[in-house]
Amino acid sequence: MVLLDFVVGIPLPKLQVPHAFKPTRDDRGWFINPIGPNPWWTVLAALVPALLCTILIFMDHQISAVIVNRKEHKLKKGCGYHLDLFVVAVMLGVCSVMGLPWFVAATVLSITHVNSLKVESDCSAPGEQPKFLGIREQRVTGLLIFVFMGCSVFFTSVLKFIPMPVLYGVFLYMGVSSLRGIQFFDRLKLFWMPAKHQPDFI
Repeated sequence: MVLLDFVVGIPLPKLQVPHAFKPTRDDRGWFINPIGPNPWWTVLAALVPALLCTILIFMDHQISAVIVNRKEHKLKKGCGYHLDLFVVAVMLGVCSVMGLPWFVAATVLSITHVNSLKVESDCSAPGEQPKFLGIREQRVTGLLIFVFMGCSVFFTSVLKFIPMPVLYGVFLYMGVSSLRGIQFFDRLKLFWMPAKHQPDFI
């Protein structure tokens, strides 16, 4: 779709990317003073919203971890809840001081990643669903994802040609594809499924 847009020259809104590797605002550097020109009492006033943000980030991380590590996925390696949360906490501090966006567990991305690593049986009887064998556990894809995200800083001359509808389509596909295997979505599908085809669960 990007090549088609480039060849045909359709006037679509494109991805806005910076032209140089520098802070987005000219009046700030790479590091930001946490207090800045604010009075001293703003530190005390920030405790309440900081507590709410901490709860939100903790819940987002733990919910994503519980969904990814549920027993239906047949994972064998340790889940590393505490180590993951420690890394998130450290990086939140670094991102805050540098004025960068916070990063969280990203539930949709985590589920999509797990679904992409599923291993199913190749041979099955006609009409029979492939049997789920487990998940191909590794850390290579996760590492490469973030390496390429870092390298995207040097590809701004190419990224500016990507139309926004293409990005929206990618996000929509990721969201819809991650619904497969979620128990809540499977339960909703039972409303439109004849009783004879419903799974034999309690």
